[in-house]
Amino acid sequence: MIDTHAHLSRLDIYGHADELINEASGEGLLGIINVTMRLEETANALNLVNRYRGFVYTALGYDYCGFDIKEVQEIMRIINKNKELIVGIGEVGLDYSRVRDPMLREISRHIFTKWILLARDLELPLIIHSRKAENDVIELLSRHGPVKCVMHAFSGNKSQAIRLLELGCYFSIPPTVVRSQQKRDLAAIIPLSRLLLESDTPELGPSPGEPSRPAHIKLVLVELSRILNMDPGDLGNVVTENALSLFQLR
Repeated sequence: MIDTHAHLSRLDIYGHADELINEASGEGLLGIINVTMRLEETANALNLVNRYRGFVYTALGYDYCGFDIKEVQEIMRIINKNKELIVGIGEVGLDYSRVRDPMLREISRHIFTKWILLARDLELPLIIHSRKAENDVIELLSRHGPVKCVMHAFSGNKSQAIRLLELGCYFSIPPTVVRSQQKRDLAAIIPLSRLLLESDTPELGPSPGEPSRPAHIKLVLVELSRILNMDPGDLGNVVTENALSLFQLR
């Protein structure tokens, strides 16, 4: 199994990254994709890739509630300079639950469009955060794609999920699936070939207030196996193959 979305370089978590990585390896995980959202996280993320070659991978992104175009440009420069170390772009996206001002939303759409175009040009998967902005995400992907993409911890409705599937998106399921009917309902409609596991470390833990860890994707696998009435080993093989293929980890 591969954790396709963890924040190991966040300033409040990276001091524990070695512990979390070693625990994940001991639990039988085959890899972790470390995602970033800030410029100050990028150096640590690239360092983890070099220290844990073949186990920790990275995607570089930018805060979906951020509006600093110069910071965006600098992160893009780092991505282009380190293409051989980067397996995806993200976490990026739109969050209208937090960004409510119409002018700021327009800036968010402008920045998100830049990420779509970069992912398309570099042929890298785009890891997308969307909250109450699904229709705009769909519209921008439709206009500027095609691009490989992952909907991270998707919170939209069934019709939006189906439209995103039509656009080629994958869906990564977090540990909250053990306590969220919306996540269980989503998992039930996603084709096996588009299904991924994620921890969102340290967010979206299996219990309210409990920090998530990469090893928690084992709980996600067990719950998805129950929902889909599949053997956990068989499902584990499928989602692992999906991650290996999408992020070109072979």
